[in-house]
Amino acid sequence: MTSTEGTPSLPQDDLHPESVTQHTSRRAFLTQTVLGILAAGSARSAGAAEKVAEQRWRMIIDLNRCTGCQSCVIACKAQNDTAPQQFNTRILIEESKDTHGSRVAFTPVQCNQCENPPCVPSCAPNATFKLPNGIVVTDWERCSATLSCISACPYEARYPDPRHGNKVDKCDFCLHRLVKGLNPACVDACPSRARLFGNALAPEGEFAQYLSRNDLVSRKPELGITTSLLYVPLRARSGRTA
Repeated sequence: MTSTEGTPSLPQDDLHPESVTQHTSRRAFLTQTVLGILAAGSARSAGAAEKVAEQRWRMIIDLNRCTGCQSCVIACKAQNDTAPQQFNTRILIEESKDTHGSRVAFTPVQCNQCENPPCVPSCAPNATFKLPNGIVVTDWERCSATLSCISACPYEARYPDPRHGNKVDKCDFCLHRLVKGLNPACVDACPSRARLFGNALAPEGEFAQYLSRNDLVSRKPELGITTSLLYVPLRARSGRTA
C-alpha cells in the first residue's frame, strides 16, 4: 500500500477547488471553441485554427521520477470534475523484477492521444476526432453513448459519465487550460517533476532535452501505435539495494 504521508500540498492557484473549471464548462468549451476551430468559419476561428496547426502537444513521463504520490490524480479529478469513481489519469502500481530482486514501479496512465486513434472509427461519425495539435477530443453533441469506443481503446482510457447520459469522457491534456497558456493540471501538480509537457514543434528547456532522448517508449509498444504520451523506462539498478 502506498503511503500518502508527507505528500506535498497541491498548488493553490489555478488548481484550487474554488477556481477549478467544472465539467460542464469544460464540455461547453470543447463544443463551442474546438468545433469553431475546426469549422474556421470566421476570421477569429481561422486564426485559432492556424495557431492550433503550429502546435503538436506531447507529454513525457519519467518513470524514474514518479513516486506514486497521486498528486496528479487529485489535481486532475478536481480540475475536470470527472464522473464518480472515474479518473482521467490513474497510477498503476506494479512489481518490477530485475537481477537485484523486486521493486515497486509506478506508471501513470491516461489517454495516449494516438496518432491514428482506434477509438475514432468505432464512434458515431465525427463524435471523436483528432485536432491538428494531436489531441483527441469527443463531441458530446454527436456522441451516441453506445460505448463502442471504450472497447476499442487498448489503453482503457475512456469511460461513460452517467451524469450526462453515459456520454464518453477521457483525458484531453486539459485543453481548456492549454488555450490559456497553462500546462495540464497533472503536470503542474507533480512534486517530483515526473511529467514534462510541451509543443513538439517548438520544444524548449527540459522538455526539449527529454524529447531528444532515444529511449522514449509508448505504453504497450507491442501494439505498434504511435502516441503523444511517451515514457522514460525505469533504469536498470546496479549494486546491492536495500
